[in-house]
Amino acid sequence: MEPEKKFDYDYIIIGSGFGGSVSAMRLGEKGYRVAVLEKGRRYRTEDFPCTNWNVRKSLWMPGLGLYGIFALTFLRHVFVLHGAGVGGGSLNYCNQLLVPPDEVFEKPEWGSGDWKARLAPFYEVARGMLGANPSPRVGTADEILADIGREIRGEDTFHINDVGVFFGEPDKTVPDPYFNGEGPDRTGCTFCGACIVGCRVGGKNTLDKNYLYLAEHKHGVEIIPETEATVSP
Repeated sequence: MEPEKKFDYDYIIIGSGFGGSVSAMRLGEKGYRVAVLEKGRRYRTEDFPCTNWNVRKSLWMPGLGLYGIFALTFLRHVFVLHGAGVGGGSLNYCNQLLVPPDEVFEKPEWGSGDWKARLAPFYEVARGMLGANPSPRVGTADEILADIGREIRGEDTFHINDVGVFFGEPDKTVPDPYFNGEGPDRTGCTFCGACIVGCRVGGKNTLDKNYLYLAEHKHGVEIIPETEATVSP
């Protein structure tokens, strides 16, 4: 009889983006020993660059000594710009948290059943975790986009999406407003518009402030940055 194999972890998750972070937290909740491997660095709020002209902190090209939050992947028919760092694409996405319109759920590719109703509870959980709420302001750039939309379509299609941002008092830091004090302190959005560059305020609800934070600090998940998983030939 072979001796029982012992492992350091029950699950190892590759990547700390939206899929990896949710998996890490939920597995940790169930009591599993979990590690998350992330090839990018761990960025603190104050570590993000003030501009994407700061190439060292903006682009992920380790061969050139660049360890930023934007990774570039070239495939045969598509060029992909995606996230690198603890939090993955949440570090540089546009905060937009959308539930698909009815016509999407009505497509035959879903198969039989009311998929909108089946998925609704899960959307609500994710919206709560990511702090989805409408922006209280409409900026100049929004107004310009609305004008362009009317010119192109001949009708007004402008609307305000829910976004993953903490709209507390601007630039004021308060105890965790989302998870009964178990999450990190948060600072109100200042509407600086640097969401994609990397939020230096702390208002953006990146994954390191919700799923990953709770996975690590509450459920003992180990996050291992600057570690890339590769496939042996």
